[in-house]
Amino acid sequence: MLARFLIVVLALQLGLFWAAGLALCARLGWPAWWSLAFAPAGVLVLEALTVAQSFALSRLYAGGAPQAARLSWGGRLRLFCCELGAYVLLFTFMQPFARRRVSGAAVSGMPVVLVPGIYCNAGLWGWMRRRLAKLGVAGTWAVTLEPPRAGIDELAERLAQEIARVCAAAGAQRVVVVGHSMGGLVARACLRDPAARARIARIVTLGTPHHGSALALWGIGQNARQMRPGSAWLAALNAGATDGVPVVSVFSWHDNFVAPQDSPALAGAQNVPLAGIGHLSLAFSDEVARRVAAEVAAAQK
Repeated sequence: MLARFLIVVLALQLGLFWAAGLALCARLGWPAWWSLAFAPAGVLVLEALTVAQSFALSRLYAGGAPQAARLSWGGRLRLFCCELGAYVLLFTFMQPFARRRVSGAAVSGMPVVLVPGIYCNAGLWGWMRRRLAKLGVAGTWAVTLEPPRAGIDELAERLAQEIARVCAAAGAQRVVVVGHSMGGLVARACLRDPAARARIARIVTLGTPHHGSALALWGIGQNARQMRPGSAWLAALNAGATDGVPVVSVFSWHDNFVAPQDSPALAGAQNVPLAGIGHLSLAFSDEVARRVAAEVAAAQK
């Protein structure tokens, strides 16, 4: 569903910018084939503006970052460029053409279920799966939870079904669940189901707004409303216990979609703050991949 939507949006954008390029070339007397350059250039500019807007909004609602996490101008430029690169890769190439499920090989180690966040699908995990494999984590299973605007509890039910499927396919009793952004909330909501909780050995969240994000005020769908700071749904989730399931929250002080940036800090969890990494860039970070691999290894002991 999401992949088809992204393909349609991308095709419309390319078509509109190409048509605008044709009109401009005709007006200025340039060769018509020059208009072909306007299509990708226009999409890239639009994506850059989207990322810039996310940083502007996150700065508006920012809070909690320590003095030691301050970045130089060079660090800020690198932060922006890496996040733009991640956005382009994800929404132009990886997610529009993603399969609904990306299955891992049956291995002797504990399987890892990778859960994407809001408005994302299994394509989010392409780079991370390859990096984890190089780090010795071969049994990774990426899932897509739809519909994209469904409530988090509904998505948690779908995740519970996926976890059961992975356990059966891999011949395993339990899995490690890694959730990016809203995917971490979906994983925690799964713990309310006793059967699903028994199958989860550990949860690792990446940039998950455990206490909400002000940028969710700009989102659409029931899940976006649930992620708004102070929502009743978040209050109920955070009031519940994890029943002995370890939760590790990895997040960045420079997250451009989760604000305030200390929202991922969760009581009772092992909180791992990082710096200089954007929200989508967490899925492309060597540092994050090494941390995830370490948590998978710890869960298997």
